[in-house]
Amino acid sequence: MQGVKIILVATVLMSMVGLFMYGMWIETHKKEVIRVGLEPFPPLINEDGSGYSIDLLKRIEKVSNLQFDISIMPYYRAKNNLEKLRLDLIGHTPYQLEEKPFYRFAQELDWSKPTYTDLYAKKTGMFQPGALKNTKRIGVPRGNEGFFSELLDIPEENFIAGSDMDSLLKMLDRNEINAFIFERASTMSSLQRLGIAGIRYRKLKEIPIGFAVRKDQQGADLKKRLERHLSDIDQGGIYRVYLSYTRLPESGVVQVQ
Repeated sequence: MQGVKIILVATVLMSMVGLFMYGMWIETHKKEVIRVGLEPFPPLINEDGSGYSIDLLKRIEKVSNLQFDISIMPYYRAKNNLEKLRLDLIGHTPYQLEEKPFYRFAQELDWSKPTYTDLYAKKTGMFQPGALKNTKRIGVPRGNEGFFSELLDIPEENFIAGSDMDSLLKMLDRNEINAFIFERASTMSSLQRLGIAGIRYRKLKEIPIGFAVRKDQQGADLKKRLERHLSDIDQGGIYRVYLSYTRLPESGVVQVQ
């Protein structure tokens, strides 16, 4: 009888130890949820939650205990939510080129990809020297008007900001705006998807893009962890197709099949 009691006690103790160890394993392997706000930036970030930069974040999930809760939203809203502590990570930022107030509450990762910002228009006169600075009704995605105003030395009131890039490109096609300015791959892939032909382009600036976190201790810790994971990932295959846009001529007509 005494032996039976010892066996029962041992069984109970082993069960308790097993449960404790399982709980420790769950706690150790539990995913940390990172709230992410991303601006539509096709083909890097698409409205449906796909894209090359989304693939990059998914690759990080596989090699870390991070889980990204991704919301697609306009850039101005992403910045606002980061400042108000509603988000932990936003993108894509114009790497090291944001307006000064942004860096009071945000810090960028030491990571970037090259992009070209182009001028798009139907009329050849828009590409003449000095024409852009005297042009009204220049379309840009909302949240970028202040940045492009400062970058290109164009009055901010000359810009027409919209939350939907497709709508702005359709307005350009209907001559409701005189020009459109934004990143090359995003704009060209959207024009090709929409089947809008006859749009000319010219390179204005090379602007690298990045990600940003909050400018506090939590943000600094997340920045360090993300940079470590990014250095461990082979990114060449992820961005191969995207980088082909950077090898196009500096000016021409957007090819639409």
